Amino acid sequence: YPPLPGGVGDYTACLRAALEQLGVSVSVLTLSGAQGECVHTVRRWGWRTHYQRYIVEDGANLVHIQYQAGAFAMHPSINLLPLALQGRLKIPTITTFHDLRPPFLFPKAGGLRHRLIRSMLTRSAASIVTNPDDERAVRALGVQPTCIPIGPNLPAPSQCHPRSSIPTVAFFGYPARSKGVAELILALGQIDAARRPVLTFVGGAGRPSRHNDQFSDAQIDAQAAQLGVEIRRTGFLPPQAASNALAHETVLALPFRDGASQRSGSLLAALQTGRPVVSTAPPDITALGALARLPQLTLAPTRDTPALASALESSLAKKIIASALPEEFSWQSIAERHAELYLTILNAVRDTP
Repeated sequence: YPPLPGGVGDYTACLRAALEQLGVSVSVLTLSGAQGECVHTVRRWGWRTHYQRYIVEDGANLVHIQYQAGAFAMHPSINLLPLALQGRLKIPTITTFHDLRPPFLFPKAGGLRHRLIRSMLTRSAASIVTNPDDERAVRALGVQPTCIPIGPNLPAPSQCHPRSSIPTVAFFGYPARSKGVAELILALGQIDAARRPVLTFVGGAGRPSRHNDQFSDAQIDAQAAQLGVEIRRTGFLPPQAASNALAHETVLALPFRDGASQRSGSLLAALQTGRPVVSTAPPDITALGALARLPQLTLAPTRDTPALASALESSLAKKIIASALPEEFSWQSIAERHAELYLTILNAVRDTP
């Protein structure tokens, strides 16, 4: 949670701000280093985390878990929280599944790990998913989720920014393997050296660990040097400065290995700048909904380096009239849908004998 970098934390901060504008009082429980009013912090997630103490002290009517296994260090305590609160405090829990990855228990515990996800789905008073793919996966488990898209994890650029004086391609977010960083460097290396753009990494580098698939700066620099790709880094930037920095770049690139998805706040932040954005096509293009029709978005096939290089080159020369993000991805719309769901759940609890 801010000022610590992280996609789920940024999402939570944006959702909180939008909910508070609607009059919803929100407290946050997160890891040490986070700051803000009514933000409680713990050193780590685990069996000794006093979830219920914070909930009682804040007088919460409802608990909303922002679930991503990696964000909770793969620890299963968070998966059992809806069951614990249901049994002891009688407080309803809503869970937003930013992904459906199960926690880690012990080697060869695959079946039990997936049962923990199912338990979390069934014990939550409501389960929220953020994209059509996850919605289909949850429905296949016999649970009817609510699909509410995420919004951009950055504010809109504060002003019109001229393009950089030299051609640049920018990557935003943690440099993870799943986000196609290696493929992006390979593609840039295939562009003629006389026309090859500079690759800018906007934002902090993050920290590679066993809970993520991030490249280190040293690995990135070694690959780039071998291919003759020049690298620049902005380092960590406050949200508004990061958005402005993206708007300054010529092209923004997020070539996800599994294809673009509505679950990516970074993709939405890139699209809202109005700059040309190059990403990769998902297996089912309809999963992107209205985003697929935005004129600033170009989709290349996944894991196809020559096609990605071609898409980057054409986007560097592209002149577009960008469209605004569809209303469903605005934080006001997202917050209104959450507030309606909260009221529905709370009214159902009050009506229960």
